[in-house]
Amino acid sequence: MNKLFKFFLRLNKKNGKTIVLKNVFKTKYNKKILLSYVRHVFDHDSYKNSKSHTNHYTTYIIGEILNELGYNVDAINHDVCIDNDFSNYDLVIGLGATLEHVLKNRNSKSPKVIWFGTGCNPFFSNPITLKRISDFYAKNNVLIPESSRFIKQDDPLQHELADWIILHGKSFSKSTYRSNNISTINAPVFIYHTNNKTENDWQLSKQNFLWFGGGGAIHKGLDLVIDAFMELEDCNLHICGNLNNEKLFLDYYKPIFNTRNNIFYHGFVDVESKNFSEILNKCSFVVFPSCSEGNCPSVITCMANGGLIPVVTRNTDVDLNDYGIIIEDLTKDAVVRAVNKSKVLSLDEIKIQSGKIIQHTNEVNTFEYFKKDFKEQLKQIL
Repeated sequence: MNKLFKFFLRLNKKNGKTIVLKNVFKTKYNKKILLSYVRHVFDHDSYKNSKSHTNHYTTYIIGEILNELGYNVDAINHDVCIDNDFSNYDLVIGLGATLEHVLKNRNSKSPKVIWFGTGCNPFFSNPITLKRISDFYAKNNVLIPESSRFIKQDDPLQHELADWIILHGKSFSKSTYRSNNISTINAPVFIYHTNNKTENDWQLSKQNFLWFGGGGAIHKGLDLVIDAFMELEDCNLHICGNLNNEKLFLDYYKPIFNTRNNIFYHGFVDVESKNFSEILNKCSFVVFPSCSEGNCPSVITCMANGGLIPVVTRNTDVDLNDYGIIIEDLTKDAVVRAVNKSKVLSLDEIKIQSGKIIQHTNEVNTFEYFKKDFKEQLKQIL
């Protein structure tokens, strides 16, 4: 760490005004909240409707909700904390270092704390993601820790001692916490596409599966899926995700990508693009044997934009409502069994399930629904 950067850190720790954005909506309410999440979405008008990442859009929506509930809203970035007295706030909400600081120094004048969780308890997800790395090493003699989702800076007080948790998740992720003060909400996703398969498309799509995910390929079960489809030669696997940051994983599987006729690696694909729409149109199923998620947004993105039927582990935290197939455990054989179950479905049943999926996700996984639901949950908590 160079001297200039160290000086900048010291300056920010001493000067709260530098890193806390005051009263972002310029209101004159009597109550005051500190929102700790992605601060820069309030820095300029051009950021507030940015859809570059769901976290950015979600932050602004939460700020709007707090404003509508009658609070002056200050904002700070989740990874920054100042050694301040926070007793002038009625509530601190969000996640990160500020919540940890408030809870660590809690007294009778401290504000209430609501933690916004976005997945399983790190006390659950950290051991299981390391086990997946260990299992891969035992099988392949290659150690790839960067393909996990290990949380190094956990800040555990926020999810163990917060007054309430609003959890970006459903039944499975909720079960990993010990607190009873938890409200769950659906993951909001961007919906750009509609299912426009022709009859011929439907026929061809029965044998096509999509794995769609971000960083942490082993955590998210991509190794299990690739190994499974090396056996499932009558089915095709499409992989959408940037593996360039997981070079060891990419190097290990690149020979398979280059030689297998039923496995197609597309790399990073923009959700908004025509390319993504065309890949969705080729597939009937999204397969995702992740070891830990919170109402998995990547799976729901495929469901909401393409009507893809989820073939997933319970750990993905996607509630199946008269559709989908469960992968019973985190093994290649379990993925093979689940995919083989999909082959039993008739084309009519696939169409029916796909229709239900689009209807359900387009109702409860939109940002409009998220705002309404989050606001109601927060009103009840407060």
